Amino acid sequence: MAATPLPPFDRGALARFLADASGADRVEIGEPALLPGGAINENWGFPAQFAGGPLDGAHDLVLRTDAPTGIASSLGRIEEFAVVRAAQAAGVTVPEPLWACADPAVIGKPFFVMRRIAGSAQGRIITSDPVLEPALPDIARQLGRELARLQTICPPRADLGSLPMIDPDEHIASFRAYLDRHPQPRPVLEWAIRWLEQHIPEPLPPVLCHRDFRTGNYMLVIGPGGAELTGILDWEFAGWGDPDEDIGWLCCKGWRFARLDRELGGIADRAPFYEAYERAAGRRPDPRRVFFWEVLANVRWAVIALQQSDRYLVGGARDLSTAIIGRRAGECELELLLLLDPHGAPPAEARRAEADAADGLRDLPTGADLLALGRELLRDELLPLLPPERRRAARLVATAMAIARREAAAGERPGQEMAARFAAFYGGGDNSLRRFAADLRAGAFEACAARGRGARALLWRMTMLKLREGNPGFLAAHGFGE
Repeated sequence: MAATPLPPFDRGALARFLADASGADRVEIGEPALLPGGAINENWGFPAQFAGGPLDGAHDLVLRTDAPTGIASSLGRIEEFAVVRAAQAAGVTVPEPLWACADPAVIGKPFFVMRRIAGSAQGRIITSDPVLEPALPDIARQLGRELARLQTICPPRADLGSLPMIDPDEHIASFRAYLDRHPQPRPVLEWAIRWLEQHIPEPLPPVLCHRDFRTGNYMLVIGPGGAELTGILDWEFAGWGDPDEDIGWLCCKGWRFARLDRELGGIADRAPFYEAYERAAGRRPDPRRVFFWEVLANVRWAVIALQQSDRYLVGGARDLSTAIIGRRAGECELELLLLLDPHGAPPAEARRAEADAADGLRDLPTGADLLALGRELLRDELLPLLPPERRRAARLVATAMAIARREAAAGERPGQEMAARFAAFYGGGDNSLRRFAADLRAGAFEACAARGRGARALLWRMTMLKLREGNPGFLAAHGFGE
C-alpha cells in the first residue's frame, strides 16, 4: 500500500468540468486527499475555489469514484448519484449531490461530486465514546425517522428506472450462485440459506432500500452536548425491496462494533428506533419479519465479506484491509448458529476437552512465538510513532500477524479433527466438506432429528475452530472462550 495515494485524475480536467457544470468562470482545486472508509469506492476530498457563478467562493467537496476493483452488486456512480438526489428530495439527510459525470475523458471513469459534510462515521468510536452515551437513544430515533423518509420513495420512478428489484428469492439465488463459484464450501451458509428458503415472509409493497443502512455509514458531529446526525453515506447497494430489509441490516451484529449487546447498530436497543419509525412510517415492524431479514443480513454480509477478499484473491488488489475482510464471514456464521440453533452450542466442558495440545516438535522459539513478538513490537512501539492516518493500516498488519500466529500454532490439527468427525458422521464413502455443504443445501438431514442434531454439532465445531484462529475475541465476547 502506498503511504501517500495519488489521485487518479488530472486536477486541470476536473477543474474545467466543475466550471462548466457550475457556471463558474473558473475553478481552482486544492490538493485532493483520499478519505478513510469506502471499501468498494474511493472518496477524494478537496477544497475548491469557484470564481463567478452561483457557487462563487470556497467550498469543500468530495469526488466519489470506483475503486480499482469492486464487486458486482454495487451500483455505478451515475446510478448512485440519482439515488442520493432522490433521497435528498424525500427529506433524507445526505451530503448534497452536486454533479455527476459519465465522460471518461475527465478522470478516466464515472464519478460524482458532492458537498463534504462534517462529522465522523467511525463505528467503534460511535459505539464506545462515553461523550455520546446520553445522545445515542436520540440518534436511534433519528435513524428511525430517516429510514421512514427513505421508504416514501416507491417504484415506479423514471429517475430510478435502472435500480434492481430484489426480493428474498433473488437474494437466495444470488447467494447460492456465489457459493457455487466459491472455491471453499461454506456449510453454515448453505444451512442458513436453506432456512431462509423455508421461511420467506409474505411480501410488502416494495420501497427504496439503502441496503447498507448501518452504523459506520452515517456521519455524526460529536460535541460536548452530544451528537448531530449530518448525513447518511454510501448508497452503492440501493435498490427496490422489502421495507424490513434495511431494519434487519441495521440490527445485524456485524454492525455493532464495540457494543455487541446493543441490538440497534451498537448504539441502543430496538425500542427508540422502532417507536420513531412507527410514528413516521405509520407501520410497526413485525419482529418475525425483522428476524428473517436479520438472518438474511448475516448471510449477505458473509457473502459480501468473501467477495471483498476475492478482490485480493482473484482481482489482484494489493490491499490488506480488502484481503483480511473475508475472515469476518466466520463471525457471521457464528451469529447464524446463535440465531437459528441457540441451544446447540457445545457446553464449556466439552470445548475444554477438545482443546488442542501443543505440538512441541519444532525448534524454539517457534514461528508463532516470533510472530507474536513482531506484533508486540509493531503495536506497542512502532504504531505510536506513525502519523494518525497510517495507524489503522498498522493495526491491520498486527491483526494479520495475530491470525498467522494462531494458524501456525494450530498447524494441521483443526483440519485433521474435522476430517475425523466427518468420517464418523458419514461412516465411509465421500466424507468431504463439499458433500456436507451440498447435503445441507438439499435438506438431507431434516427428516431425522438425530442426524439434524449431528449436522448442527459439526457446524458449531467448525465455526468455533475457524474463529479460534481468526477472531478468538469474538468467541470470548459470546462466552465461548476455550
